Amino acid sequence: MEDSSPLALIISTVELEADAQRIANDLVAQSLAACVQIDGPIQSVYRWNGRVEQANEFRMMIKTTLAVWPKLKERLLKMHPYDEPEIIMLPIAGASQGYQAWVIDQTT
Repeated sequence: MEDSSPLALIISTVELEADAQRIANDLVAQSLAACVQIDGPIQSVYRWNGRVEQANEFRMMIKTTLAVWPKLKERLLKMHPYDEPEIIMLPIAGASQGYQAWVIDQTT
């Protein structure tokens, strides 16, 4: 097993592809993310206000560092169109040295 890395993967969803692209471009331009991958549309089924809801959404997989995470979270909360957005941070247990160096370089 590789040593733990300083990298993080942030997952968030939005209803509109245009919102995902706007957020992705901003996070990369601000050096808060090295890369944002956008998937979708995906089908989400969830309970909201006591009802089971379904929606098509676009998922953003945001590659960043643990050091940048607090600023990225703050920026994402400001830009996100949802009242209560999904923002999940997953620390990366290990990554190749070259990829890790690239993410760090893009976010510092």
